[in-house]
Amino acid sequence: MSKVQAALAVTAAGSIGALAIGALFISPSPLEANVAILLNADADCTDCYFDPSVPRNKGLLGFGLSQGLTEQAQTEDPDGAADPETPAVKSLEDKAYVPPAQTEPPLPELPTMPVLLQGDYPDCREDHLHLPDPLDKAKNINECTTRLDTYYNDVLTEYRKRMNEYQDELSRIYTEKVAGRMEYSAASRDRFYKDMMQEHANSDPDGKNMAVYRAAVELYQADRDYLSDRYCYNTGCGGYPVPENYGFTYVEETSSKPAKQKKSAEGKKSGGDKGCKKSRGRGRLLGGVFGGVLGSVAGLDKVGTLIASAAGALLVGEIACKLSEDEQEKAAEATLAVVEKEEVGAVANWQSPTRGDVSGSSTITALNTEPNGRKCLTITDVAIIDGEETRVSKQMCRGAGQSKYAIKA
Repeated sequence: MSKVQAALAVTAAGSIGALAIGALFISPSPLEANVAILLNADADCTDCYFDPSVPRNKGLLGFGLSQGLTEQAQTEDPDGAADPETPAVKSLEDKAYVPPAQTEPPLPELPTMPVLLQGDYPDCREDHLHLPDPLDKAKNINECTTRLDTYYNDVLTEYRKRMNEYQDELSRIYTEKVAGRMEYSAASRDRFYKDMMQEHANSDPDGKNMAVYRAAVELYQADRDYLSDRYCYNTGCGGYPVPENYGFTYVEETSSKPAKQKKSAEGKKSGGDKGCKKSRGRGRLLGGVFGGVLGSVAGLDKVGTLIASAAGALLVGEIACKLSEDEQEKAAEATLAVVEKEEVGAVANWQSPTRGDVSGSSTITALNTEPNGRKCLTITDVAIIDGEETRVSKQMCRGAGQSKYAIKA
């Protein structure tokens, strides 16, 4: 060995010895030892990563940091028992926030819809039937017409207002109690909104919730037109002749027997019958309208207009109240038969299917067409019961563009 090689060997040995002596006193931790050894090793770093969180090792490569921590923990606590004061490391699922389960409160109830009551309707259109004198009939008809107009103004108009308020209440409940309230799920809020909007649409003037109202308006108008026609029939207006016995009960009675017999006969001819108060089927008509059963039973179709096949819409009370239901149908069929012909002189006869001494007829006695296209027929109905004849005229009209006739003024 040359002198130069000997010097280098002594220097290297001294350096190694100093390093070994220093290691005895410094005693680095296993992690730092790994790092230090790695720094002085030229190993292949396949499991290395950059750890910027350790200030002293910034820019250095750490090797098996988690492994080193685990080994250090096992060294410090060989039994593997965790320090009770040290919180356990939680998994990702443990750290995620899971909101507590909540019970969704019930949705608010929709308000109660206003209803039209049958008892409020003034069923007085045929109260005049039992009165023998045409003048008394006319007074009674005026009283009933006034009651009908009061019903329209105080009940029907007020009901329309209440239905508008009902729609406002539907919207208010959704806006104030459901919309944007997080205690309800999105599906519940959407479901309530759809139900609320459907009920709101049903309460529009043409909605199904207003069907009874529309039928009541049509019934009011039909009854009012009927009373207007009967007023003219008993007073001599609108093309009707003045009844011969008009006001006969107010004429000073004489002692002559023939005069009383004449008045009695005229009273029968005019249809006066103290036992005839209501047309059969009138109660069924009202019950059908206000019970919501709109159809042929009630004499009204689904939109509340009178249909031609309803006997109550074709016969006047003076004759209808004397007939049974099957006889009313026969009389109504006779009216339909002459209406279809639409010509003066057209006549149709009918016979009772149950009583041999009951028959009648319908005859068109006049036809008028107004400038606005409204067409009216004057029809005379005759009913013969036990040889006694009841003769009543009625006017049936249809507007321009309409195909069905109804009793009108």
